[in-house]
This record gives sequence, structure tokens and C-alpha cells, in this order.
Amino acid sequence: MRVMTYNIQYGKGRDGRYDIGRIAETMAGADIIGLQEVEAYWERSGDLHQVEAIAERLRSYYWVYGATVDIHKGWVDADGRAHNRRRQFGNAILSRWPILATRTFLFPGKLSPVNAHSIQRGITEATIETPLGHVRVYSTHFSHLADEERIAHAQFALDLHRRAQADGPVSSGDHPDISWLENPPPAVPAEAILMGDLNMTPDGPVYPILAGPQNRMYGRLRRNDGFVDSWLAAGRGEEEGATFYRDWVNKTGSRIDYIFVTPGLAGKIEGAEVLRDADASDHQPLVVSFSEPEAR
Repeated sequence: MRVMTYNIQYGKGRDGRYDIGRIAETMAGADIIGLQEVEAYWERSGDLHQVEAIAERLRSYYWVYGATVDIHKGWVDADGRAHNRRRQFGNAILSRWPILATRTFLFPGKLSPVNAHSIQRGITEATIETPLGHVRVYSTHFSHLADEERIAHAQFALDLHRRAQADGPVSSGDHPDISWLENPPPAVPAEAILMGDLNMTPDGPVYPILAGPQNRMYGRLRRNDGFVDSWLAAGRGEEEGATFYRDWVNKTGSRIDYIFVTPGLAGKIEGAEVLRDADASDHQPLVVSFSEPEAR
């Protein structure tokens, strides 16, 4: 099972050209994909719904879209009929296997300096039926502005994970009207994958919130109710694997895109790689491979 996270910069490649087909080609071969900076109906990217366009090209994926920015773009035609269209920006998840339930959470509050661009951000959850069992998959995009806001986003994501099973699925419990009980969603699974452009580096104050604090004898202290950095679980170093290049020629920069997993999934990781030559965005895709149960 191959899982990818990719900030697609709304389809804008290193050459400045918008090409959603090029994004789709880069994603080919992944089984579950978390996307960030995905938009719908912006003029700059061709006035299309990008997730729909990607899924149309890839053909064999289910998908969900979690808009965090949502702005009116409707119109009234000559007959007086209103057409509802929203200009949106947010996160997405695609999967070869059924997405059984989904929900999107907006991060509370928004750092809004008068001298910098700021947007509403959030996290999208999908419960997916995978060969490893049911798994909660999260795609998110932390703030680019300051650690102050990123810390709040990381803590929100961790708290969301920790209370997920207690909160239950999107619809739960008995109801006197049995129509509510049609095809009830499955119980919330314990295992989870949290991925995205987190705009943090391992040496900063945000990373330990998710990966655990550092101990000089034992390294990262993994918590049963927390996450494991899949890059480390694959045997790679914390300072390796840049996903955002400041020097494209030498392919050097910062590791700011991550795939975190619950401890129960960490032992199933076979490998991790950055697709270093992809040029369809200003970020590089990160791919993690999991072993699957043998067929019986």
C-alpha cells in the first residue's frame, strides 16, 4: 500500500504553468493520496474543480474535498435563475478503496496580521477501507506564518485523533426514525494516518507535539495515543528528505511535508521516499509504502 502526501500549489508547476494533468501523472501509482492547496473554480487555474479533474484523469479513485476557504462565485442568468458556485481552497483525499465516511474541521481562530496573507485552514478526515483494515486518514495544511499558529494547529490535530473513538462516527446511536439508520457508518478505527504540508522542521517547537519529545538516550519518545514520523520508521534521518527546495539544481531545502502514523501502523512501513524530480508544484511528493497481509 502506497500513501502519498502532496501540496500541489493549485496546479502551478516550477515553470509557472498551471497543469492539473501533470499533477495527476505525478500521483499515479499511489493508493491513498492527501492533497493540499487544492482549489475549485479559480480563474488562475482554469476555473475548474481540481479534485474532480484529477479523479477524472486517474479514473479509479474515490475522493473527498474539504474546503477551508469558501467564497461566493455565483451568478444570475438572463432568465433570473440563480446559479450557485463557490470559489474554494482546501485539502483533499483520494483513495483506490471506498471512503466510508468523511468530515472536515476548521482550525479555530486565524492569525490575521495586517501585513501578511492569511487564510482559514483546517483538516479533512476520511475513514477508508484499506487492505490493512479501516484507517482514519487526515490531510491538512498548517500555517505558513508563525510557530504560534502552527503549534495550535498541531495540538488541534493531535487532540482530534485522541478523542476520535470517543466522539464516534459522523452519525451514531439509536433513533426512533429508522431512516436515520440506513447504511450506518462503521465504528471509528484506532489506526490513523496524518499527512500534509505542516510547514515545520524537525528542529522546531511544533514537531515534538506530533512526533514526541526527544530523549538523549532513547531518541523520540513514542506515545501510544500519538503519532510516529513514518520517515523515521522507514529508517531515514530526521534531517534528510527535503520536500521544499530552496536550491532546485542541488535539490536541497527543508523537510516540511510529512506522513505521521499511529504506532500500530509504524511496524508495517516498508519504505519512504521523496519524489525528487517531480516539477508539477513547488513541493515534492512524499510517498510511504506499507506491507499488506498475505492473501490466504
